[in-house]
Amino acid sequence: MVRRDAPLGSLEAGDPAATGPYTLLGRLGSGSMGRVYLGCSAAGRLVAVKTIRAELAREADFRTRFAHEAAAARRVSGVYTASVVNADPDAEVPWLATAYVPAPSLELLVAEAGPLPVAAVRWLAGGCAEALESIHAAGLVHRDLKPSNVLVCADGPRVIDFGLAHARERARVTLSRVAVGTPAFMAPEQAQGSRVVTAASDVYALGATLLFAATGHGPYRGEGALELMAQLATLPPDLSGLTVELETLVRGCLARDPGRRPSPGDVLASVSEYLRHGRAEPGLSGAALSLVRDYAEGPRLPVGEPVPGGLVPEPEGPAPVPERPPVVIGGVRDGRSSVSAARTFLREPRNTIASVAAIVLIGVGALLARTFWSGGDSAGADPGGGRPPAGRAAEPPLPLGGTGDRPAGSPRIVVNQPQGDGATVFVVHGTGWRPGERVQVSLDRFGERPGPVVDHMGTFNYAVNQAHEFLAGPMPLGVHTFSADAGGAPARTTFRVVP
Repeated sequence: MVRRDAPLGSLEAGDPAATGPYTLLGRLGSGSMGRVYLGCSAAGRLVAVKTIRAELAREADFRTRFAHEAAAARRVSGVYTASVVNADPDAEVPWLATAYVPAPSLELLVAEAGPLPVAAVRWLAGGCAEALESIHAAGLVHRDLKPSNVLVCADGPRVIDFGLAHARERARVTLSRVAVGTPAFMAPEQAQGSRVVTAASDVYALGATLLFAATGHGPYRGEGALELMAQLATLPPDLSGLTVELETLVRGCLARDPGRRPSPGDVLASVSEYLRHGRAEPGLSGAALSLVRDYAEGPRLPVGEPVPGGLVPEPEGPAPVPERPPVVIGGVRDGRSSVSAARTFLREPRNTIASVAAIVLIGVGALLARTFWSGGDSAGADPGGGRPPAGRAAEPPLPLGGTGDRPAGSPRIVVNQPQGDGATVFVVHGTGWRPGERVQVSLDRFGERPGPVVDHMGTFNYAVNQAHEFLAGPMPLGVHTFSADAGGAPARTTFRVVP
């Protein structure tokens, strides 16, 4: 399946190279509170780093509210939430980091694969109900539960963006003068004001989200916020298209009277008999499950990314070569993360291949790129007058004569680390290659395989055997030789697998 998610955006001149202890890899999104970046810890853990807009940080009581809610959010430890792992409300630009979840949102999943089957909606309801129990137990109310804040993994949904509810509310009021929440999914009492919002308001939003999952539409279908708010105040929810099996559950969550709605525990109990054999079988359609598995591979730089001048590198040769899965950031595949794989993308040659011995952590947003949380913005002009910010290496210039010329120097490759165990993802970094050419790769005696397409800077990254293109299982012990070529003399590098 072709990925349809918005690609990870490259870091720009005004973006920091790092926030707190995290090296930033690229932009994930932006929203009312600021920008959000994909970051990586020194140990290789991928996180979503959410930064706060400067005008909010200057609010008299914002940092106090931010600190209080960030501390509460860190107490949320549910399996079906994206945990808050770190925060610094006292930083010049306050920030909060959550675990990065490589999964499509429910909103995107339904848009791509259609409404979910009954079994999948019940599976979703159970996971989201448990997530709300965890959030409420920490003394928080989500206030903005909706399809875009539910990520769908193969082992269950993950509810995100549950921290900073009151801080986010102040941001919405300060910047847009509207109530916190999304009108299409907010409870009637929430539209009246924040003081009456309770845990029952989240249950209403859960019902609206389940209705969307089952039918592709929310409880109201107004054209704008004002029309939606008017319908919310005067009309019953639109349950058209909802199957009989789900009507009692969804209708109960959407009760206008908060006191008549079930608790998250009640929702969980109502679907538990259908889930007693475990939640590893989500009941998703083939198309939906394929998209979930595709996202589980992590954010990737798309093959054929446009280069300056509007040119798109294409594979050479008379016939198209079957695509190999693009290099994965973070080594996440089939829902499992690899610390060593995330680390590999932070160890690139800083300037030239001669500096290979001095591999250091750098911002790799220009090499890797691209989706999660609608939150994050680190304002500020480029202090260098067009020069790259301090702490981030300048992007190499395009080759003289156009993108078809080979950069100066011979094609070279280097592996990110000299040794590791059988589960390590060894990433090979190539430099000096002709932009747009497809590299053929080989490992030991296993023959050639189609590799990546070289980017406009003459570089590429390749995760050896991550897609099991050479070996079905882990890498065997010993020294392995990896080769890459594009019609000329092959470039080689070695690495060792140890117990």
